[in-house]
Amino acid sequence: MVTVKVNGVSFYTTKTAIINRRIGSDSNLNEAVAQVYSNLFNAVGISTTLSLYDNKMQKHTYDIEIKAY
Repeated sequence: MVTVKVNGVSFYTTKTAIINRRIGSDSNLNEAVAQVYSNLFNAVGISTTLSLYDNKMQKHTYDIEIKAY
């Protein structure tokens, strides 16, 4: 079980859903969470701010916290 908090909204998901980028319908959000999760290594948790651009070059910023159990 993994707890993910994005821009102040937290939810539970699984490692498989994160790796397969299936935690939501927003592909930018899926990619951002997967990138942060890949940096988790052996730590219990990680937190960062990540900015991605969509196909219209609009910037989307995500504050992401991940806690793995």
